[in-house]
Amino acid sequence: MRKFFLGLGVVAASVIVAAGIGLFVLARNGNALDQMSKAYVEDSVVAIAANWDANEFWKRASPHLRTTIKQDDVRGLFDAAKGALGSLVDYRGSKGEALISVMNARSTVSARYVANGHFQKGDAQFQIVLVKQGDAWMIEGFHINSPALMQRLVGVRS
Repeated sequence: MRKFFLGLGVVAASVIVAAGIGLFVLARNGNALDQMSKAYVEDSVVAIAANWDANEFWKRASPHLRTTIKQDDVRGLFDAAKGALGSLVDYRGSKGEALISVMNARSTVSARYVANGHFQKGDAQFQIVLVKQGDAWMIEGFHINSPALMQRLVGVRS
């Protein structure tokens, strides 16, 4: 009976050490992913929204996103945004984090951010979803929240 409890103790200690090492590695990698994804978001928002460049957006879009939207629709939205907001005057940063999900023994790395900018004619908030494919981050979702843009889009449809 004594050998059983000794063996059980060794197994429990091994599991605890392995879990600790796993958490350390995950925390270290998670912090690095946060830094890389934040840098990518900030670079992307400035490059795209500075002059509402649809080509900058398109080259950063994930293959999945490219199959769900048309490049001409992006150009139309960005033309409306340029008319409603003007050029970027002040980028005000982003908040968010990278996420690692595992499903069916397959891991996916993504990130969600909210970024803010002040433009010539008003403010806008961006909700951005990234996905990591290989070593590259790509835009999987890009939503612009702006009262000025909404007024412009509603006015166009009326």
